[in-house]
Amino acid sequence: SADVATTSGYLVAGTPGYMAPEQLQGKLVGPAADLYALGVVLFESTAGPWALCGVLAAVLALVTVYCTSMIYASLATVRHWRNRWVPPVFMGFALSTGALWLTALATPFAAAGWAGIAAMALVALAWGLKGLYWRDLRRAAAGRTIESATGLGHLGPVRLLDPPHTQDNYLLREMAYAVARKHAAKLRRIAVLTGLVAPLALLPVAAATSGSLAVAAALLAALVGSVGVAIERWLFFAEARHTVTLYYGAKTA
Repeated sequence: SADVATTSGYLVAGTPGYMAPEQLQGKLVGPAADLYALGVVLFESTAGPWALCGVLAAVLALVTVYCTSMIYASLATVRHWRNRWVPPVFMGFALSTGALWLTALATPFAAAGWAGIAAMALVALAWGLKGLYWRDLRRAAAGRTIESATGLGHLGPVRLLDPPHTQDNYLLREMAYAVARKHAAKLRRIAVLTGLVAPLALLPVAAATSGSLAVAAALLAALVGSVGVAIERWLFFAEARHTVTLYYGAKTA
């Protein structure tokens, strides 16, 4: 029968195609064998309508990420966001973090070969795009001033008589957050180390080993890489300054 396997004189009930290797060898089995069988079922389900649903979900997720990035890239009042590299960076980090977690999920089933290679390539690509974004900011002209914001710079220095509001408000709380330059530089280094260096060091370990070591390396790469991206995302918002801050005394924005 196709649902019965015989090992070392013992009769083992089950469908061989869904049985874990240790079960086929007559060894002690546990929850890991159930996880293996579930993985086989899910792997076989990646065809027909389920495959179409997966592709559509992935495409719609990328469209959502792109549309979100364009919300920020279209804001001419925020110099840090009005940058040509913002949409590619958003897409790069979405794809790279997804590839990292796909590798972490596929490694226990020994099916992460292509996913691991894709993850390394996408992680390198995403941070390369981020480097181009940072380079653009360094090369850009000095930030906006109250003279350029009001269009009165040709008349000479502009001095505000009174601020638009006398109390703290949403614009100042959300769009005037100041990060010290030395702290921002330190956080950038931490983001690169955790988001780029660590995953590129751990993923080859996951690919070259097997068992619990490979699973741990892949999972750690996904976790640490996600932390790096989270730091980068926080900096993306924290370093941005809205032009409106010029009307509250800021020198540049």
